[in-house]
Amino acid sequence: MRMRDLEKASGFGRETIRFYIREGLLPEPLRTSRNSAIYDEEHLTRLLAIRRLRDDRFLPLGVIRTLLDSPPDTGWDSPDVLPHVDRLLRARFDRKGDREDAHRILAEAGQEDELPGLVEKGVVTLAEDGSVSPRDARILRLLNDLARQGFSGRAGYHGQALGRYVEAMRWLADLQVREFVANTGTRMDDRQAADMAEKGLPLLLDLLGELFVREILARLGDRVEARNPPSGSAPPRNSARHSRRP
Repeated sequence: MRMRDLEKASGFGRETIRFYIREGLLPEPLRTSRNSAIYDEEHLTRLLAIRRLRDDRFLPLGVIRTLLDSPPDTGWDSPDVLPHVDRLLRARFDRKGDREDAHRILAEAGQEDELPGLVEKGVVTLAEDGSVSPRDARILRLLNDLARQGFSGRAGYHGQALGRYVEAMRWLADLQVREFVANTGTRMDDRQAADMAEKGLPLLLDLLGELFVREILARLGDRVEARNPPSGSAPPRNSARHSRRP
């Protein structure tokens, strides 16, 4: 098919398609001349997969590329691999307790008006009766604590940063589940994998926390250094990395 046919079938514009080719998410087409190329079903299949992973699962292009390039026979996402590990881990990690009224929780810090935005961004899941799970109740109370420290929705914290945090968590979770199942599914049963995850997840959370604090301090340092660079010094270590935005 020609470019115009691929655009129509995929819903992507030609500049986006060319960008994906440059970034390695799509293979090079068959060139019939300098200004003409032929695209096949693989191009369309991958474009539709990119749209699903990007729009439905909010994955960044780097993760999408990894998923698309994975051998089809790895079977990491097969329900036959560790079929009970999610149930075992839910029993160990799900917070115990009753569901709570989300409005009442946020009202403790005068933030009840923030609830629609939190639901829209996927920060919490609201039942028809306005209640949330024990874990989501904990999330709301943490947001209350942040609001008391000045990180309020009125400052744009909820609507902007939290939406990005949710997307980042989905990306990290997808990456971690993929690696975990791929590396344990062929050598452990469900209970062994659940035991490993139960011990490892708290350590992973501590690791992510330390990495996060380190990067925040580094970015703040780069900001100051960029404003007041020492005489004759090199640019901040992250300036080159942040200069290119796909």
